[in-house]
Amino acid sequence: QPTKMWVTPKEVLLANALWVTEVTNQYFTLQRRKGHGTKGLSSLLVETLDAVMDTKPLPYRILHSTPNSEVSYEVASSLTRTEIFQNWEWLEANLLETLRNFESENEATEFVCCKIKSLVAQSGATTQVEDDSLNFKQNAAKFARVFNMSADEKLINYYSCSFWKGRVPRQGWLYLSVHHLAFYSFLLGRETKLLLRWTDVTTLERSNNVLFPESILVSTREKEYYFSLFTRVEDTFALMEQLANIAMRQLICEETYATDAHLASKRSRNVPKKASHLKRDLDARAHSEAYRTMFRLPSDERLDGTVDCYLWTPYNKQHVWGKLYLSSNYICFESRVKNLVSVVIPLRMLLLAEEVPKHAFPNSILLTTKTKANFLFAQVVDREFLVEKVSELLAKLPSTSVENSSSEKSSKASSQDLSSGDGSQGADVTCEPGKSLATQFGAKPSGEALVLEAEKELQWESHFADYGRGICTYRTTKAQELVLRGIPDSLRGELWMVYSGAINEMETNPGYYRRAVEASLNQRDLPSDEIERDLHRSLPEHPAFQSEVGIGALRRVLNAYAWRNPSIGYCQAMNIVASVLLLYASEEEAFWLLVALCERLSPDYYNTKVVGALIDQGVLEDLTRDNLPNLHSKLDVLNVLSMISLSWFLTVFLSVIPFESAVSIVDCYFYDGAKVVFQMALAVLEANQDALLKCRDDGEAMTTLSGYLSSVTNGTSGNNLRTSTSAGSPVTVQTLIYESYSKYGFITSNMIERQRLKHRLAVIQGLEDTALKNIIRNAGSDAVISQYLTTEELKELFAVIKVEQLSQHRWGRGPTLPSALPLLPYGEQYHLDLEQFQGLFLGLGPWTCGECPERLAARVFRLVDLNSDNWISLNEFFRIMGLICNGDTDDRLRVLFAAFLIPFVDEDDDDTGSPAAKDAVEAQETEVAAEAEEYFSSIEEIPSVVSTNVAGFKHSDLLDAVLKYNRESDTEWTSMSSGIATSCSSSESVTSNSKRSESRASPKAEQKSLPNMNQEQFVQLWRCVYRLFAQEQDVYHSLATVGTQLLQIGELGQHAAEVITRQPVEDPVSSLSEEAVKAWQTEHPQDPMPRTGSFEMSAVQSHEFEGRPASAPSSSKWDEHWCISFQQFRACMHSEEKLVAFFEARTPLAKSLQRYRQRKTERQSSITGSTAVAV
Repeated sequence: QPTKMWVTPKEVLLANALWVTEVTNQYFTLQRRKGHGTKGLSSLLVETLDAVMDTKPLPYRILHSTPNSEVSYEVASSLTRTEIFQNWEWLEANLLETLRNFESENEATEFVCCKIKSLVAQSGATTQVEDDSLNFKQNAAKFARVFNMSADEKLINYYSCSFWKGRVPRQGWLYLSVHHLAFYSFLLGRETKLLLRWTDVTTLERSNNVLFPESILVSTREKEYYFSLFTRVEDTFALMEQLANIAMRQLICEETYATDAHLASKRSRNVPKKASHLKRDLDARAHSEAYRTMFRLPSDERLDGTVDCYLWTPYNKQHVWGKLYLSSNYICFESRVKNLVSVVIPLRMLLLAEEVPKHAFPNSILLTTKTKANFLFAQVVDREFLVEKVSELLAKLPSTSVENSSSEKSSKASSQDLSSGDGSQGADVTCEPGKSLATQFGAKPSGEALVLEAEKELQWESHFADYGRGICTYRTTKAQELVLRGIPDSLRGELWMVYSGAINEMETNPGYYRRAVEASLNQRDLPSDEIERDLHRSLPEHPAFQSEVGIGALRRVLNAYAWRNPSIGYCQAMNIVASVLLLYASEEEAFWLLVALCERLSPDYYNTKVVGALIDQGVLEDLTRDNLPNLHSKLDVLNVLSMISLSWFLTVFLSVIPFESAVSIVDCYFYDGAKVVFQMALAVLEANQDALLKCRDDGEAMTTLSGYLSSVTNGTSGNNLRTSTSAGSPVTVQTLIYESYSKYGFITSNMIERQRLKHRLAVIQGLEDTALKNIIRNAGSDAVISQYLTTEELKELFAVIKVEQLSQHRWGRGPTLPSALPLLPYGEQYHLDLEQFQGLFLGLGPWTCGECPERLAARVFRLVDLNSDNWISLNEFFRIMGLICNGDTDDRLRVLFAAFLIPFVDEDDDDTGSPAAKDAVEAQETEVAAEAEEYFSSIEEIPSVVSTNVAGFKHSDLLDAVLKYNRESDTEWTSMSSGIATSCSSSESVTSNSKRSESRASPKAEQKSLPNMNQEQFVQLWRCVYRLFAQEQDVYHSLATVGTQLLQIGELGQHAAEVITRQPVEDPVSSLSEEAVKAWQTEHPQDPMPRTGSFEMSAVQSHEFEGRPASAPSSSKWDEHWCISFQQFRACMHSEEKLVAFFEARTPLAKSLQRYRQRKTERQSSITGSTAVAV
């Protein structure tokens, strides 16, 4: 019985409003929505009403009613006529006779309702997979149908809004998918469509003004689009921001969006069901990212769920209301009052989770850690479920969990082994394991500094006694106060590890650093060379980096991170940061601190494009404009902010402030995150505001700021290695930090993230525009590319390639691109694989008809792929496509000829027995075409021989001969005898490769020539040429004629080569030609020698081939002496006008690109039509 179309019975008062009855009986009525499947005024009005009100029901339904009742009940609905009639037939067969036996109509109605409810319940019980709501399915199908989307493009959500087209708002629906923003409106017969890629969006802003109240602005490079009148503008904008952010990350690092498969099977309670699984996945992704940022957790941690509860704080004996967070490896708590208290408990350190039966607060849970710390949570909703969930997560942890003691032992052993040497340098240098460089090389403070340092240590020890020490502590505003005062040197490394979250990654990855060092040992590449260059530039004034101990440790840390993250490798400024980390932390701890800084706290900073720093430069400009408007106007004119932000942000002020003062800023940075650098930057600018306003140029402004920063001192340190050079009064770093927090403490991490998203769009799109300009400029400087492709054609080709690669990467079908070295030209940093090349070759090239365009594309790709790594660069693609699309007849023939000289394995090449080939043979009307086809049939079983004609000929030389040949050096045919001589000389070169270059050298140029083609290669070439004209019977005669001519020429060359073998002569070329002519006249006294340009010869039958056609093979293997040159091949092809017309026909590349895009759209439409149900 059908179960998918039943619905819970609901009352319908006006059964015939906007509905047409199709079938009816005493108890049931099948109806169709008015206007569905028709065109007219009624259809127009109904569709407009449904589009505006979003009440569009399914087009078919079944109602239950009794003869004397005015109320009907909807019992089934469906998208298609076939499905609804299945329900109708089931009702007539199973219920109709039963209903006629009821005496009361009310009893019949009650029976129908109960029966349908049971069918609905049965359908729900048997469905195990989470399905989207019915309304969402309708809109998803409509989205796919209206915008011709493929089945892979899934709708996330849709919103009712108005799109301002000119001055008139169009009410409709905004559709958001992972890769597109779309709008559709249908009002009184007028359609409005808009489709944008997220990768094309440059600006995304919320605005609220008189003209566009509560609107969202979406900008691209070409136009601005306003959407307004949202019912939930906050939710809509948040989702749009998230999707734009995903698109930008795809542009800069080819990240592929993939849904979380774990999410669908996750058990949850009190969670509202989302209409779309993708929407649920994106929400979970956003919540997990905020969760990781809040508690400094590893980047792969996923939030499992949250619950409101109270936390008992023993330091003040109170209960604090807040939220408990649970993930795969952590239990965290954050108070509702900001910064009041927070807790991070790694599950690896959790010993016991139990319910507390008797307590002042009900539903309490007690968590006990391995360090004997207790955490009590009260009034926990669904306490039993939470305890069960924690126990389940604990059971999934590895049995050999890393405890503190074992981790410390492993860390010490690792440090001791690694510090014993780094291979080629410093092998005899040792350092104390697990200790920082400052403990070995730092000067001990004296006098007042020693007293202040001891006082800070006592304050922290007291804090540890009250709030706990290590990861599992109560983090309160008291800890923030101590951090702002400065962390003592003896505790700095430990607290950096805790507050940055680096300790979690180190303890969950024991031995990782050692493996990274060993893997990067003695590795010589671009990052390692840059590291070696910068090693002695890192804090050269500190004694630790004047010895091999510090240099060796810094080398190992930087090389290990370059090995861990090859997408970043090494970036300047990392050496300064790493050197300071090594002063206060052990080698392994410094490595994990560097990981936290580069990958979580300052994402995208340390790469070849320093994208993160450029984004934060824009954020700083906005903050300066909002908080220091007068100063911003001055700095904007001087362009100072762009000059200072990189050096300040990349090194966290370590390169501009004396490091003994800057480490206090690093203390705050690891505690509060990236917002600290913005606070400090604003405080520095405000402190110098008066002086900067008086500056007349950027140099004066930079001098003012440099002098101020270099005079910053540490009020609690007496170890100043730099002396102040500023004439102004020095300022302490503690004062500067206090000013930044008191005046700009309102800046939050969430605020920074929102601003980063805004500027990420502009920065990345700007980098994309710059990359396009560089690629076009680089391609335009290439002699071959500029000869065949214009600038506009290059831009259009690059745009198509970019769309294709984004499509493949976003849907997970594209392979990972090879790493792009920054030293390569721009056109060599982008690559295409075979699949991408084939799609573009078949879509844009002239050889797309017939039966073998894919194989021909594969051969051309193999020709261009010089290093045989299955990738070709963008410039290589431009060269070959320019030659094929815009070259002349000889250019195309040269590509075709050379493509079959490269060794190529094709499993499906032997297919002349295919039905298409057989049909083509049967359709031939000329005898000579039949003979040529008979030749191909006769050699199918002949084994291949090694191609000796290209032995010793470099692949690069072959490609150069195709792309950079000199037409004047090509020998033109003037007579048949000269052709024979050329063939014979070529045959001689087959037997002696050393003489080939001498016999074919051109006195006019040193351009390389194409090698000769052997018999096997020619058969494959001519088979492919035949297939290019699979449906053109009138060309077969020309093909057969030229094919026969080339076969005969190759055999004449073979006969001449045998004459050479029997009678060596002093002048091979001239004597060979004479012997060949005599042989022909002796064996064929009745046949005159062919004349210039005439190839209408009868079948050649020498004494070796007597009794067989000349085109038949002479033995059970390929003829080793058979060969033809490109000049012979070209001359024969030029002898047939139809073939010349085919190979010289050109289609403007702009039209080919337009046709290619149209075919892509039509193909998507056909895919959609086969997978999506029409609405």
